[in-house]
Amino acid sequence: MTNLTRILLVIAAMWAAQLALAYMQAKRFQADLSSLRKLGTVAVGMGGRRYRGGRAFVALTVDGNEIVQDGLVLKGFTVFAKSRKLDNYIGFSLDDILSGQREGANDPNKVREAAVMSAQHIKDYLSRSDQGEKMGRDN
Repeated sequence: MTNLTRILLVIAAMWAAQLALAYMQAKRFQADLSSLRKLGTVAVGMGGRRYRGGRAFVALTVDGNEIVQDGLVLKGFTVFAKSRKLDNYIGFSLDDILSGQREGANDPNKVREAAVMSAQHIKDYLSRSDQGEKMGRDN
């Protein structure tokens, strides 16, 4: 076996390990999201840049009054990052988050971006749901 073959095998093994670890991280995050789904409507937003400081994923859940009930944040550079509870937005309305009037204290910009995206996803979903209900009543 040549040195080039050995190097390629090592690279392939490292790539496969990275894929397996990323899959496990995604499964953990999905399991954490399932606990949020019991509280209300949930959406996940993404903020940050891939190679400039990393990305952050924020999951927010709201009740029927569009008030944030709970949240999770997943941020880090490696596949070993775990989601953590995000308390900074609990009690805020979606409109407050979207307008920028309410931002989480001491949150990095990527987390604020992800929270705004999550709030926008929820707002869009609720808007579509309301339109569907109105259309259903008209028929």
